[in-house]
Amino acid sequence: MSDGIISDEEQDFSSPSLSPSFEDFDRWQAHIGLKTFGEGLNAAARAVFPVETRSRYAKVYVLLAFWGEEDVNRPAPIEVSKLFSVFKDLFHFDVQTFKIPGESSHVALAEKISEFVRLGGDSDDHLKIVYYAGASQVSRNKRLVWTRYVAWKGVNSKLTCCSGRKNQHSTVEWTDVQAALEQAQSDALVLLDCPHTITPTSKRSNGVTEVIAAQAFNAGSTTEPYAFTKDLVTELRELSKLPSFSIGNLYHNIFCRAQSRISEQNGEERAPIYIPLAQEDFKFPRSIRLAIQKHNENGHREPSFEVQHPELAGVNGLALTPSFLHSSAVLPGEIPRMAYAIRLKDDFNVGDLSSDLFLQWLGNLPASVAEVKIEAGFHSFSSLLIVSVPICMSIYMPQDPAVISLGPI
Repeated sequence: MSDGIISDEEQDFSSPSLSPSFEDFDRWQAHIGLKTFGEGLNAAARAVFPVETRSRYAKVYVLLAFWGEEDVNRPAPIEVSKLFSVFKDLFHFDVQTFKIPGESSHVALAEKISEFVRLGGDSDDHLKIVYYAGASQVSRNKRLVWTRYVAWKGVNSKLTCCSGRKNQHSTVEWTDVQAALEQAQSDALVLLDCPHTITPTSKRSNGVTEVIAAQAFNAGSTTEPYAFTKDLVTELRELSKLPSFSIGNLYHNIFCRAQSRISEQNGEERAPIYIPLAQEDFKFPRSIRLAIQKHNENGHREPSFEVQHPELAGVNGLALTPSFLHSSAVLPGEIPRMAYAIRLKDDFNVGDLSSDLFLQWLGNLPASVAEVKIEAGFHSFSSLLIVSVPICMSIYMPQDPAVISLGPI
């Protein structure tokens, strides 16, 4: 195994100690005001339901990358071709593919990404979408490395990768390459059909860079190959019915579809992950929005984009133009939510608390989308609330040590 990549045997997926860590002790001292938490909810809601009513993007470019020397029996090219068709024929984006060569892989992809960033002039009214399908590993310095599949192996259809000493050229140090996207003038969306590792958020960015990956690294994972791409294609087709939709909506739906499959397969699969790699202001996040580009009378493409902010809602409290659509994979009452434990500065009588507490910060958002529920409450030396938030909003909530994610429920 390469000196730079951790082998499957070396990766430690053992259960952590139940003893409190130093970070736990520090976090126990952290508290947040209800008003501050509510303002965070409001910022998250505005990311999913923006005020703007026209498209930010004059052009959308897509790069679909995969290894050029994959095993002929792998379905990657088939799934990539379906995604290519959705982006090009349905959304009318400018789409190209790139087969990562087996020789000098990192240099070749780095040059391609640099060229892709400059495509169209690297303007702040452009969106660049990068998709990758293939294997990945974690380097010893905890960075994401793309690796080349060579064969199916074993009864559980596990894969081996070209990452040994004789094949070091068949890897891509993706964490290094993606820096070009973070520092570009345009916004960037990265879609990775591979496991991902923790990536630090960028403090030097000109726009927004959002990442959705198939799953976090987990040795016990047996996710169906390219299930993420299949879900992505399905949800993009469904969401194309809207005038526009946020990446929050897209992630919400992919997450729900994956969760429905997890429940059917007794938890064998893993849910996709979202990473806010770069934001102009993390306190007031902005979500990338996608919309079909239509042709005008002169034959030029122009975006179809009509989003109405909740403050301009109709008489029923719903936006006149719909800007959110739930996945067809789940029933309305079965939509997963993200649970949080919140240590509050405010002194409350827990019995008097209700979910109406957060209405003033959520405005007229549709309840099916933005309802924040109080699941439980405790009061002793401080008030502790267990609340649940829709997945689409949870990914845009500001980070605070007094707000602890408990996972989906």
